[in-house]
Amino acid sequence: MNSKPFLIIGMIVSFVIASMLNVYPLGYDLAKLRPMFLAMTLVFWVMYRSTMLGVWSVFLVGMVSDLLLGTHLGHQAFSAVLMAFVVRILLLYAKELALSQAWLLGTIGLVVYQLSLWVLQAFSYNEFIWLGFGSLATSIMLFPLLWYPLYWVNAQLKERAF
Repeated sequence: MNSKPFLIIGMIVSFVIASMLNVYPLGYDLAKLRPMFLAMTLVFWVMYRSTMLGVWSVFLVGMVSDLLLGTHLGHQAFSAVLMAFVVRILLLYAKELALSQAWLLGTIGLVVYQLSLWVLQAFSYNEFIWLGFGSLATSIMLFPLLWYPLYWVNAQLKERAF
């Protein structure tokens, strides 16, 4: 089995599943705690396969997220690119990523993503509501659960990711 096509298909399927989980209807109380599945998946693939996921791919995932979630066009795309830049800079100091290091790096990426999204929304809306803190907290807590299946898909290609 050639593992590079498997990895590419796995990346695409993971983004499709994450986008489906992002827009799945929940009750009003649970919607405040919905993890940012698409951002978590994006953080993982930027950490482990940033050479395959260029800036235009990250921007495209952010634009799709903008369209799916109904935010102003470009907000999540900018936040995704900024998050990818910060994570990629921090990866310069990492050799191999264990789960604890990936969790810390993922937490930093998710915080950068959410903070930049809050700043952009504060500039574009007349009144600013601090939505997303519960979503950020659940995303950070659930990141290891997302890490395991994605890491298995990533491990199918034996060459070094970064």
